[in-house]
Amino acid sequence: MKVTFEHPTIIFDDRIAEIIIEFVNHILYADSEKTLRQIVVDFADKYDLDRYFVYGYGSHHLWLKQRKITNPDITFEYRILIVEY
Repeated sequence: MKVTFEHPTIIFDDRIAEIIIEFVNHILYADSEKTLRQIVVDFADKYDLDRYFVYGYGSHHLWLKQRKITNPDITFEYRILIVEY
């Protein structure tokens, strides 16, 4: 797995820094796409990832975007990070 931070995370809540660091620590254990997907599902349930972030998958990557504080239904245009597998 290759993790690339593409843009800074906006820390408007103390939990955001903790979640993003824990998220990266967890996904680095993935050794395949299948494992990565399971880690993300488990992490999202345990750490409330969906409250602050939106994620999705491309053909060979996982991307993560941050939700806006003013309207959590909207995300910033840029990705926070991308994980290539």
